[in-house]
Amino acid sequence: MVDIDALHKELTSHVDELTQKFLATYIPADPSIPPESYAHDVKAYCMLSHAAFEEFFEGIALSLTEYATNKWLAERKVNDILIALLCWHGAKMKIGDDETSPEKRPFEYLRPLVDSAKVSFSREVHKNHGVSILYLRGLLVPVGIEIPQDANWLNSLSKLAEGRGSYAHKGRVKIVLAPEDAQRYVRDVLALCNDVRAKAMGKMQELE
Repeated sequence: MVDIDALHKELTSHVDELTQKFLATYIPADPSIPPESYAHDVKAYCMLSHAAFEEFFEGIALSLTEYATNKWLAERKVNDILIALLCWHGAKMKIGDDETSPEKRPFEYLRPLVDSAKVSFSREVHKNHGVSILYLRGLLVPVGIEIPQDANWLNSLSKLAEGRGSYAHKGRVKIVLAPEDAQRYVRDVLALCNDVRAKAMGKMQELE
């Protein structure tokens, strides 16, 4: 089984390191410290945390794709990972209409559809940039993972995505998140990641 837990442990460890490096000095808050003092550290924390989340979600999507397609190829086991992937790809079976051609097994019709869906989705994942709600849907729904509906988590995801975009593309930013807010947003997204980890593990266990 693909080690989803290892992906998650690597993520949490990395985010802990980022928190210690960039935010620990400013938490708890000291009113005497002006925003200019922590602006660059908070920017770095948000951007690097965002990149870590992006890598985690992409890893989940690719791991589930690989696992589900391999299980079908080796054991013909199917769950909604494979069904969702094929639907995302718009797969349509074309049955031969030449009566003189040799008969093909259903597997021979299905194999190229599965292979094509896997390749296309992998390319789409590698083109992904960001972990906004829309990007998350594009990564997880095609592998049968339900997006968590916790309003706080989703709000924090949006705030982190907005901050990352602002810091990355607009040069000098006049308004920077307070260190406590940045940490809270990241913690919420970590909780969302843990929810996704559990769902991904459940999907893989269905195929065991």
